[in-house]
Amino acid sequence: MPSITVKQSTFERLQRNAKPLVDTADDVINRGLDALERPGQPRGASERPSTGGGLLSLDPDDPLPDLRHTRVLAASVAGRPVRANWNNVLRHMLRLAVDEVDSLDEIRRLCTVNLVPGAKEDEGYRHLAEAGVSYQGLNANAAATAALALANGIGVALELDFEWRRKPEALHPGRRAHLRLSGRRTGG
Repeated sequence: MPSITVKQSTFERLQRNAKPLVDTADDVINRGLDALERPGQPRGASERPSTGGGLLSLDPDDPLPDLRHTRVLAASVAGRPVRANWNNVLRHMLRLAVDEVDSLDEIRRLCTVNLVPGAKEDEGYRHLAEAGVSYQGLNANAAATAALALANGIGVALELDFEWRRKPEALHPGRRAHLRLSGRRTGG
């Protein structure tokens, strides 16, 4: 069996796109290659023809596309609308996870979020008073990945509509996308 060496940053990208305690590095690489080999498809997305074109319908089982330069247009957690930004979606998922699981270690197992008990509001931490924890804010890619992992791990429906800003650095400038996770628990 061949052995490959990857940079630390590449390995961290693999980890962000892996389902915790389910996927191996080989699984993530194969999903990425499948997405690349799908003719005419953007990475991790498929066109939703019924919307008249333009809207990407993302499969929550595929790796997320690059979410840099995106903004959340609408979001709901467990069927309830939440204020739309990536870290607020993560905040709602963390609040639910604290109620659903036995320990911070279990939440850390489900997603890669820095959590500490109690109030901490320096070094990018945000206090989630109702849950008695603080979490470190994340960029769009990491916050979305963590929110999806938590939703999947605790079986909560998550629905997101977002768009890439009209910037040349954005993956799909000006395009909108929809992501829906049904809320059926599939792991752990």
